[in-house]
Amino acid sequence: MKFASLSYLGEGNDRQQSAYRTLQGLGLFNYLSAYCPVLTGTVPLGIDVDTSDLDICCEAHDRPSFIDFVSSRYGHLTGFCVDSNSAPQFSTIIRFSYQKWLIELFGQSLPAIRQHAYRHMMVEHRILQLADANFHRKVRELKQRGVKTEPAFAQLLNLLGDPYQAVLDLENYADGQLRQLLAKGG
Repeated sequence: MKFASLSYLGEGNDRQQSAYRTLQGLGLFNYLSAYCPVLTGTVPLGIDVDTSDLDICCEAHDRPSFIDFVSSRYGHLTGFCVDSNSAPQFSTIIRFSYQKWLIELFGQSLPAIRQHAYRHMMVEHRILQLADANFHRKVRELKQRGVKTEPAFAQLLNLLGDPYQAVLDLENYADGQLRQLLAKGG
């Protein structure tokens, strides 16, 4: 699977290579290996914009231990803060900046590949694989105007309702069904 290791970033576009150097420089994935980190979001997909951050899903069952572990190594970095949210799953969110990147770690008591951010990315990856360059361009244009990723996909595919759930609902669609959506909307 392409996203299982970070090596694809080192061979990617300029921003992916920058992200790779940043993550390698921090030693983040080695340090967090016990939390099975996975990079998610727009950078792996190559649809990021200048304001995109590096989102990393981690399997963290013990919130205080996760916070202490990350703080001990990265707590001195610019903008370091800890937050939480409860939708769709309780998450511990740790943010900090390194070089020119904002980094956000999402700790949840689920394997990274079951977390919504990863699942969204996999649906979006499949769509991008099936879509033409025009669709990619439209996603980037919407993102440059400040539209978040899932709402951008939902808008282009004419999906109704909550865009985050609507994108997740495409998870079990066959390629032919996704092609039909692309033909109708994107």
